[in-house]
Amino acid sequence: MLVCELIVLLQVVVTGQNVIHLAQGRLRGVAKDGYVSYTGIPYASITGTLGRFKRAGIAPLWPDIRNSRSSTCSLVSDAEPCLQLDVHVPSAGGGNWPVLVWVTGGSGPYSPGRMVHEGIIVVIVHHRLGPSGFLCLRDENIPGNAGVKDAVLALRWVRDNIVAFKGNAAKVVVAGQSFGAAMVEAILLSNMARGLYHGAILQSGSALCPWSFNYDAEKRAMALDNVSETKNELVKSLLDTETEDLVARGNKLNVPYFPFGMCVEKASKKEERLMFEAPRDILARKKNDTVPMIIGYNNNEAYVFVSMLREANVLRRISKSVTFLLPDDLKFLNERERKQTGRLIKDMYFKNNLTMAAVLAYHRDAYFSSHIHRSVRHHAATASVFYYQFSYSGDFGVQAEPGVPKRGAAHSDELAYLFFDGNLEREEGTVQRRVIKLWTNFVKHLNPSAQSDVKWEPTQPDTYRLLDIGTELSMIDYPHSKTSYLWDEIYEKYYYTRNRISN
Repeated sequence: MLVCELIVLLQVVVTGQNVIHLAQGRLRGVAKDGYVSYTGIPYASITGTLGRFKRAGIAPLWPDIRNSRSSTCSLVSDAEPCLQLDVHVPSAGGGNWPVLVWVTGGSGPYSPGRMVHEGIIVVIVHHRLGPSGFLCLRDENIPGNAGVKDAVLALRWVRDNIVAFKGNAAKVVVAGQSFGAAMVEAILLSNMARGLYHGAILQSGSALCPWSFNYDAEKRAMALDNVSETKNELVKSLLDTETEDLVARGNKLNVPYFPFGMCVEKASKKEERLMFEAPRDILARKKNDTVPMIIGYNNNEAYVFVSMLREANVLRRISKSVTFLLPDDLKFLNERERKQTGRLIKDMYFKNNLTMAAVLAYHRDAYFSSHIHRSVRHHAATASVFYYQFSYSGDFGVQAEPGVPKRGAAHSDELAYLFFDGNLEREEGTVQRRVIKLWTNFVKHLNPSAQSDVKWEPTQPDTYRLLDIGTELSMIDYPHSKTSYLWDEIYEKYYYTRNRISN
């Protein structure tokens, strides 16, 4: 014990003027209203072109005091600006703060001041995005899943350094929204991050969602370069291609939502593997880590895509071909199976009802809620899962589209209440205070109802009740059981890896 304390004293020292000493060097934070922000901290590094799509290396050192700076990570960024994190720490006396590690899903910026005021540290993890983070050729040069491995390295950095910020490395909750939630679930399913977290929050995303995982990784990578004749030529071409060009080529592929996603990696002696099997197969074998979790979705997820769905002439395409309704992670032996399954889906959502409202219900279930519900069922069998539906729609978040009424909460709407530093008023202020209290209670106690008058009970395998977060808080039955049952039947028959991905 004495040796451990001595090591900590040698590595991390807090000084005046919000300057902190780490093994990497000194950091200067920026004082804000009730908390201090240390932003743009490198947690890993990449050197040379050959490491571009691989797991990053150790964090760099710096000789002078490093001032806080904004992270500039985007789809077309080089790796270095993305391998940074931000640490937001309460100004109040005390310490041993519980830690929320937020894995970004690509959106932002994030202003976590209201959560920090509740007595937790919030760490925002940036990581490689798009092709830089998720191009996957399943070989040693482009093994795949680099972006998720970045997040694992960030968790290791938190374990080793959060004590410098008076944080408690034994009380870490890892969280994310949308693709960030899918990444967090992948972390839960991997051996790479065992022991680095003690709870998890998945908002509006799962590693089971069709858009999160790339079942045709090699084929999709090859489609980015139609000139190379051998795999060696392809690898060299992809390594030499600018990220901006890879993004542009990926956008031309006929892939819903994200052209780049997570993948099953091949065995390698040179690279830590994140994933040996597809997430759905790992969960089916009950190989996942078991920690308390908050999992949920927004009741009108697809509303955020109204403009995109209009531009894609979705109503016309559905009327023209029922197979348009089939997600990419289904595999059929023949066209008869494809059309038969497409008709089942069309009859469920569009029988005498080919409207944009029906399209939104279909997209919510096909790409979000049915997969999140399946994830809940798997995790709830071995751990406490606090299940929710966010249904509040106020002036913040996604704005209503002309001609399409907004009923409920769109994808990302809840972020406007979690990551807004100001004080909202009236009804919106009540929603903001409730959500922040529930989430920070979970970070502190692994129970959102602790020290609260709200009774949010873990969901049970026989009922799957959840907390509806609207103008009021109420426990309700899962409202999409009928459509969820249909999707379960379809995936039992036609899920992609009934023909296994070899590794």
